[in-house]
Amino acid sequence: MNQTQTKTTSTSINDDLSEAQSEEMSSVPPPKMKMQLGPIIKFRYCQGCGYQNLFKQFSELVRTHYPNMAVVGENYPPQPLKAFLARLVSMIKMALLVCLLFGQNPFTLLRIPTPRVYSWALQNKMYACLMIFFLSNSIESYLIATGAFEITVDDVPLWSKIDTGRIPSSNEFVQMLQTFNPNKDMNDFTRLHS
Repeated sequence: MNQTQTKTTSTSINDDLSEAQSEEMSSVPPPKMKMQLGPIIKFRYCQGCGYQNLFKQFSELVRTHYPNMAVVGENYPPQPLKAFLARLVSMIKMALLVCLLFGQNPFTLLRIPTPRVYSWALQNKMYACLMIFFLSNSIESYLIATGAFEITVDDVPLWSKIDTGRIPSSNEFVQMLQTFNPNKDMNDFTRLHS
């Protein structure tokens, strides 16, 4: 009888331990594994220049010819000074629009004589607001436009519109991808370890 009680006790202790271990394991999140079959091709382009459709076309070419390559697309940021100026123009635009819509004259608060242009804008609010809106938007677009269409494979430059001054044709792009063999590293790995 003593042996059966000991076996029962040890079994219940083992069950309690396995339950505690399973509870601990369930509370620990599974590790995040990066599943990457091939290299990463990254497109950094000027969204303000309308290159988003071109990115989609090129990414389809990559998926068609090299399905094991991961495709990443992102905006190519403007220079910090130009980005700052674009934000400044945007803030001035919003301030002018609010002042015009509410009929306020900020020049009187600053003790500066009101310019004739602003007096005209106060009399023609709708027309002045439209002009300010479209003019400032065109200035902002000009400031943040980089004209970039940069392509890298695993952070190695493949093409740069900034350097070449043009975008590659579809055929040129496919030929560039053909010179880059994504299975080369695997072949070298198997050759070294055999």
